[in-house]
Amino acid sequence: MKKSIAAVLSTTIALAGCVSGAIDSANFNNAAKIHLFTSEEQNAMTAEGTIPTMLAPSEIREHFEKIRSGKNTKPTGAVNYCGAGLSSLVQSRRNAALAAIDAVCGGTGKYTIKREGSGYMEVSHVGNVRIGASCNRPMSIYFRCNGVQPNPTKN
Repeated sequence: MKKSIAAVLSTTIALAGCVSGAIDSANFNNAAKIHLFTSEEQNAMTAEGTIPTMLAPSEIREHFEKIRSGKNTKPTGAVNYCGAGLSSLVQSRRNAALAAIDAVCGGTGKYTIKREGSGYMEVSHVGNVRIGASCNRPMSIYFRCNGVQPNPTKN
């Protein structure tokens, strides 16, 4: 009896490990969908892609000087990826996100990363990908294409 319980338990643990790998690829294989900001969205954010109320007091003067000088370029868009799991998986997801930015901006290195860091902890959608609830460490890359800006499409 103890041997059969041990066999069932070890089989369950082994299958759970296989399923978690399959869930990772199912949830995040297309997580590098770009969200291009509309002009309305760009007007409501800072050059780093945050809302203006998130500025630290030490950043307020610099923010308004950039606006006055015309150097306050807003991000073109954002791409999310999951930063949880093995470092090789996270790096693979980040590389997929950067490749998606390359495709949108017209080639490698034709963009500037404005901000990269923690994404939204609540459920959000970027493109047609739900990220946040199924990932305990969502990451976002806010970028600006150099040169011609791609037009966002209305969904």
